[in-house]
Amino acid sequence: MPIFFLITGYFLNTRCSLKGFVKNKARTLLVPYFITSLVIIGLATLKGIIFGGTKEAFVEWLYAALYGAGDNYTEPFYIKGIGAIWFLWATFWGSCFLKTSLKLSKWFRLLFVLGLFGIGYGSRVLFWFLLSIQAGMCSTLFMYIGYQYREIKEQLEKMPDESKCFLAVFAFGTWISFINQFQSFWLVHCDVGRGIIDILGAVCGCICVIMISKFIEGKMQILAKSLSFLGKYSLFVLCIHIVELDIFPWWSVTGHLVECGLNPEYQLFVIIVGKFIIDLLGTYILTRSVIIRKIFGVK
Repeated sequence: MPIFFLITGYFLNTRCSLKGFVKNKARTLLVPYFITSLVIIGLATLKGIIFGGTKEAFVEWLYAALYGAGDNYTEPFYIKGIGAIWFLWATFWGSCFLKTSLKLSKWFRLLFVLGLFGIGYGSRVLFWFLLSIQAGMCSTLFMYIGYQYREIKEQLEKMPDESKCFLAVFAFGTWISFINQFQSFWLVHCDVGRGIIDILGAVCGCICVIMISKFIEGKMQILAKSLSFLGKYSLFVLCIHIVELDIFPWWSVTGHLVECGLNPEYQLFVIIVGKFIIDLLGTYILTRSVIIRKIFGVK
């Protein structure tokens, strides 16, 4: 997850006004959020009509969409999570926070970003606010790292090959260590595991993924084109995925297959394959519509 925020910071638009920036982010992030939420509410209500509990399903998912939390919470009261599209709200807040910070001097900007992270991280244990704003506060740090990388990219490219090799080995080593000693790291909950050491591990993981991607782009053209398609339309993949994740009863359906003779050991495999088929096929269908691409702000 941190890599999406890091990339957002790297490509932050520094030229347009804050008002224009917020308006554009609302169009490209919040419009898809509300459209996807409406689809979830509609399908959940239809599911309720078929299986019972129509009113409960409608109210439950409407509440989830308006609250905008990424997961369910029970304290201090019940909060129904809308699911993975919490990322859209978090990206919106983080982008606006980082854009606002550009008006500050570099030291005040750094304090602003660290302060936001501290507030988001600390307040999560007390109360989960509307619209994933705490996740947006914590994500600002990773966007800031991406923005800083863009600022020093030219200097890094001029480094001696020996230094680049050392940094690459260090990044991979730190990433592997992070994986082996993983305890928790869920930005949806503003949970950064063991703190600074896991933030470093996550950033090194992002660096490694970027290096692997550059290698694929240069050496494996066919695979690169396929991954480029998924990257370009990742917003569609996300929105379709959360709809099937929230609505489709995967375990119930595959449970019936098990009763019909499917080996229970293959149940999870069937679910994963089914998700891939629905998400990728749905994404391809949506990309064929000029109107939908325009609504989602995807060219």
